[in-house]
Amino acid sequence: TTEIYTLSLHDALPISNSLALRLFVSATAWTVVILLVTGFVLSSLYRDAVERSFDRRLNVFLRTLVAEVAAPDEAGERPSQALGEPEFDLPLSGWYWQLTRLNGPKPEVRSSRSLWDSGLPHLSDQNVPATEDGTRRAYVQGPEDQRLRLIERTVDLGDDGRYLVAVAGDSQEIDDETRSFDRALAMTFATLAAVLLLTTMFQ
Repeated sequence: TTEIYTLSLHDALPISNSLALRLFVSATAWTVVILLVTGFVLSSLYRDAVERSFDRRLNVFLRTLVAEVAAPDEAGERPSQALGEPEFDLPLSGWYWQLTRLNGPKPEVRSSRSLWDSGLPHLSDQNVPATEDGTRRAYVQGPEDQRLRLIERTVDLGDDGRYLVAVAGDSQEIDDETRSFDRALAMTFATLAAVLLLTTMFQ
């Protein structure tokens, strides 16, 4: 009886070890998959939030420009140069505005000093869809191959003309903030994965 029991125990050990190994590998695979999917979703949601915040910032400048186009100063100038932000005066700063009068024999363009001799592309010519308020948003290539986040809107002033008003900002700010969040998220999830796998291994 003792010999039979010993043989049965030895026969069962490889099966038990094999089952434990398969359970550990399975738990490891599911943990990695779940954390990767969760991390991707959280990163995407955070980037969308940062992008919306950046768009709201651009929209403030856009509304200021639209207001100045609709109500020029006593000299008939539209609009002012600074918009309260020094970035619009610094050459190739990554922050630009552009005002294009659409009606007339030739489009009349005015822009911030930061653009110098460059210009911003028209999203309306690139088939970018407009939102309910008529605003278009997209990433574009700017001066010196800068990647910009640009928003634009067409303003119709009747007899005073139709204008395409555009404001752009350097999207590096969005990328840097998202990248910083991704690093923190990766470190947190790596620690969590290690704890979960160690717990599974001990069990």
